Amino acid sequence: MKPIDRIDAERKHLEGLLKDRISFFLIFTPVLVAASYNIPDCRIRAGVLATGTVVSLLLALAIYRTHFFVQMALNDIIEDEQHPYAIYEKAIRFPPNANWILIPVPFILTAMDLWLTVAAFFASRVS
Repeated sequence: MKPIDRIDAERKHLEGLLKDRISFFLIFTPVLVAASYNIPDCRIRAGVLATGTVVSLLLALAIYRTHFFVQMALNDIIEDEQHPYAIYEKAIRFPPNANWILIPVPFILTAMDLWLTVAAFFASRVS
C-alpha cells in the first residue's frame, strides 16, 4: 500500500468519525433542550442544562480535534496532484471545504445551551 493510500484510508475513517460526531451532536442538543423543558422544577432544569452544556462543550472540542485530523490528511492528499480530491479542490474555490462551515455549529449550539442554563438558573432564583 502506497503512503497516499494509507493516508486516504485514514482520511475516510476520520471523515466518517467526524460525520458521526456531528450527527450525534445535532441530535443531542435538541433532545437536551426539549427534555429539560419538560422538567417543571427550574433548579433541576438548570442542573440538567448545566450538565448538558458541559457535555456539549466536550463534544464540540472532540469534533474540532477530529476536524483538524481530517484537514491534516487532506493537506497531505492535496500534495498528490493526481488525487481526485486535489483536482476537485483546485476546481472549486467557493464555498470552502464544508467542514470549515460546519465546525462553528457545535460551538454556537453550546453557547445556546449555556444561555438556556443561565436563564433557567435565574428563573429558579425567582420562583
